[in-house]
Amino acid sequence: MLLWNLAAMKSLILLLKNREKATTPLFNCGVIHLLLAMVLLAMLPFEKGQLLGINLWIKPLKFALSIGIYCLSWVLILPYLPDEKYKRRFVRFTIFAMSFEMLAIVSQAARGELSHFNQSGLYNIVLYGLMGIVITAQTLFSIFLGFKFLKHKPLELNQAMTWAIRLGIIISAIFALQGGFIGQRMAHTVGASDGGAGIPFVNWSKNHGDLRIAHFFGLHALQILPAFVWINKIQRAVPVLIFGLLYFLLVSFLFYHALLGRGY
Repeated sequence: MLLWNLAAMKSLILLLKNREKATTPLFNCGVIHLLLAMVLLAMLPFEKGQLLGINLWIKPLKFALSIGIYCLSWVLILPYLPDEKYKRRFVRFTIFAMSFEMLAIVSQAARGELSHFNQSGLYNIVLYGLMGIVITAQTLFSIFLGFKFLKHKPLELNQAMTWAIRLGIIISAIFALQGGFIGQRMAHTVGASDGGAGIPFVNWSKNHGDLRIAHFFGLHALQILPAFVWINKIQRAVPVLIFGLLYFLLVSFLFYHALLGRGY
């Protein structure tokens, strides 16, 4: 198992190394965010300030990791899309959107302010509104590319991986838009105020509903479904369609469970 994991990691690194030239800026953006995550991790022991009861750099750290993984995932997906014009536009806009999101989150943490749901002043209100607009636009762009991928059958991919990418994009986009629902509520906890006792690091509520759980697992369908195919060396579409449906139902249940205000 260890040897297989090392071989899989080498294969993934090779794929990223031999990336399509048009995706190089997005690759660089992903690497920069992962390096930023390492810097933020190193800062945690030296920071005494807190937001919602946790170290104020934890949230930027989580976002840096997530954005880094998201960018590198698209670096692997985009070569299989045929339209060069839209690929270049998606790369540029994703870099802008993710960098803007990260800059907002880090700068607010440095000020000791919440980046999300913050209505305490004009600057915080405007910044939060702009974050919502930019990230929604990027999500809609990814949905657009997802529909293009539904119509396209890459010759380089088998049926299983093709459908894993298709479903990964669609499920990820659906639960990215769920973030808009969280934003409208101005809170991610159901049944209590934000900032109570939570699972270490992720800080998901233990005692009440937490909409971030479904949001997290839904977003990472973009990585989990292709990984399922890759790890299990699946060739046919049917197992992927079944797994994708079950995964979507599971994440939907997590969302419903959180809406009921129930913890774990």
